[in-house]
Amino acid sequence: MKTRLASPAKVNLYLKVLSRRPDGYHNLQSLVDIISLADIIHIEDIPGNDIVLDDDKGILPKGNGNTVFRAVQMLKESARLERGVRIFIEKRIPIGAGLGGPSSNAAIVLKELNTRWGIGLGAKELNAIGSRIGADVPLFLNGTSCVMEGTGDIISQVELPCLWYVIVYPDVSISTKAVYEGLRIVLTKERNDIKLMGNFSNPREIAGILENDLERVAVKICPQIEIIKDALEGTTALGSLMSGSGSSVFAIFDSEEDAYRASLSAINEMGTVFVAHSVQGGAH
Repeated sequence: MKTRLASPAKVNLYLKVLSRRPDGYHNLQSLVDIISLADIIHIEDIPGNDIVLDDDKGILPKGNGNTVFRAVQMLKESARLERGVRIFIEKRIPIGAGLGGPSSNAAIVLKELNTRWGIGLGAKELNAIGSRIGADVPLFLNGTSCVMEGTGDIISQVELPCLWYVIVYPDVSISTKAVYEGLRIVLTKERNDIKLMGNFSNPREIAGILENDLERVAVKICPQIEIIKDALEGTTALGSLMSGSGSSVFAIFDSEEDAYRASLSAINEMGTVFVAHSVQGGAH
């Protein structure tokens, strides 16, 4: 049996770095929206015990360097199961863009194989595996807009209005590790529970809280981020921000029409441009 699955991207509408942990990771607080930009994953069982993994652009690492490979390996080990699987990924989400592509791929494959192979792990057990693979995997296992806390392992669902985005990837991949290693800002210990867990009724309220502590670090690595952000703010955008650890920049718009109009402007010369919308918000 072959299965075709969408593996969505995310944007961080708010990202606060609260503290550095003894294990070297950071405690975060982030408001995340799952969006319609997605990779397509094809999965089929094969004889034997091999994990065969390819993508249409030839850009994903092989073996343990690949989040999907590690996800399948960990799932098989936890279930003490020997099964062969072939996975092919149509890559639409750029790599090193702060949009969560590799983590999304791992989460979607984990959920599918858990069901397909009759393993029957619950959400808590899947999250435990996901957290070992990458900080963003639990949010994609959750699958809806949420507030992430801790290292990304504490997830609280939140309702967001339908948001339309224009996302610009400057065709430069940024290492998440490099951004965090360059983090020299004073880490805040203040939390913003009221701000993040409130009821957001329209895009303008979301635009009013856009903030990302990692942006100032990433701009030093990739100056195009600031140029793109300024260009987006010169359109009818309600606000713009870098997503995650970069390098992509997104802007929020009031409507689909405004987003598509902005996507056809001069920002096309600055990188690869995507128009997307909230998955949870029910945009058409």
